[in-house]
Amino acid sequence: MIMSLTDYAGIAGLFAAAAVAVWMLRNHRTVAPTARHRGAPTLRLPRPTHPERASSRGSR
Repeated sequence: MIMSLTDYAGIAGLFAAAAVAVWMLRNHRTVAPTARHRGAPTLRLPRPTHPERASSRGSR
Protein backbone atom coordinates (compact mmCIF):
# COMPACT_ATOMS: atom_id res chain seq x y z
CA MET A 1 0.00 0.00 0.00
CA ILE A 2 1.41 3.36 -1.03
CA MET A 3 1.08 6.24 1.43
CA SER A 4 0.70 9.78 0.20
CA LEU A 5 2.51 12.84 1.46
CA THR A 6 -0.50 13.90 3.55
CA ASP A 7 -0.46 10.52 5.33
CA TYR A 8 3.17 11.04 6.32
CA ALA A 9 2.40 14.59 7.44
CA GLY A 10 -0.47 13.40 9.60
CA ILE A 11 1.64 10.74 11.27
CA ALA A 12 4.44 13.25 11.85
CA GLY A 13 1.92 15.65 13.39
CA LEU A 14 0.68 12.98 15.78
CA PHE A 15 4.22 12.19 16.88
CA ALA A 16 4.97 15.89 17.34
CA ALA A 17 1.84 16.43 19.42
CA ALA A 18 2.68 13.44 21.62
CA ALA A 19 6.24 14.68 22.09
CA VAL A 20 5.06 18.16 23.08
CA ALA A 21 2.54 16.70 25.53
CA VAL A 22 5.19 14.54 27.21
CA TRP A 23 7.61 17.48 27.35
CA MET A 24 4.98 19.75 28.92
CA LEU A 25 4.03 17.17 31.54
CA ARG A 26 7.66 16.60 32.52
CA ASN A 27 8.41 20.31 32.53
CA HIS A 28 5.33 21.08 34.63
CA ARG A 29 6.28 18.61 37.35
CA THR A 30 9.82 19.93 37.70
CA VAL A 31 9.15 23.68 37.42
CA ALA A 32 5.87 24.15 39.34
CA PRO A 33 7.19 23.73 42.93
CA THR A 34 10.09 26.16 42.42
CA ALA A 35 8.02 28.74 40.54
CA ARG A 36 5.70 29.24 43.51
CA HIS A 37 8.58 30.29 45.75
CA ARG A 38 9.90 32.77 43.20
CA GLY A 39 6.78 34.91 43.40
CA ALA A 40 5.20 33.75 40.17
CA PRO A 41 1.66 35.05 39.67
CA THR A 42 -1.10 32.69 40.72
CA LEU A 43 -4.72 32.47 39.69
CA ARG A 44 -5.96 33.55 43.13
CA LEU A 45 -7.54 36.98 43.13
CA PRO A 46 -7.01 39.36 46.05
CA ARG A 47 -9.84 39.78 48.51
CA PRO A 48 -12.09 42.64 47.50
CA THR A 49 -11.98 45.58 49.89
CA HIS A 50 -15.17 47.28 50.97
CA PRO A 51 -14.46 50.91 51.86
CA GLU A 52 -18.15 51.56 52.47
CA ARG A 53 -18.16 49.02 55.29
CA ALA A 54 -15.04 50.51 56.84
CA SER A 55 -16.49 54.02 56.78
CA SER A 56 -19.81 52.89 58.26
CA ARG A 57 -18.03 51.23 61.19
CA GLY A 58 -16.49 54.50 62.29
CA SER A 59 -19.79 56.37 62.29
CA ARG A 60 -21.49 53.97 64.69
